[in-house]
Amino acid sequence: MTDSTLVFRGQGRAGRRLVVNFGVYSGREATEAEIYRLAQSLLDELGSVEIVAERRYEVDPDVEATVHQVYVEVPQTAIGREERLISLVEDWAEDAIGERRNIVP
Repeated sequence: MTDSTLVFRGQGRAGRRLVVNFGVYSGREATEAEIYRLAQSLLDELGSVEIVAERRYEVDPDVEATVHQVYVEVPQTAIGREERLISLVEDWAEDAIGERRNIVP
């Protein structure tokens, strides 16, 4: 992983996707409730949405890392509106990450 931004454009199976480096900033995976909240925030803009939450293991002889990422698949009908989508996804990520930081045991 070379890009340290919270949300960036990437390539998916069927085209473009927005990638959220969720675990890098939160230290955890996104919850199911948070994923559904993201979907709800994107429905007005997209009509339907495909979101993938993934745990990826990156291992070489010197380093082992677990990466938690969330992908929003960008449909062809949304090409050209990616800046708006990035803004919505960033707002969601910042809210989800910040919400759990405020919890006191």
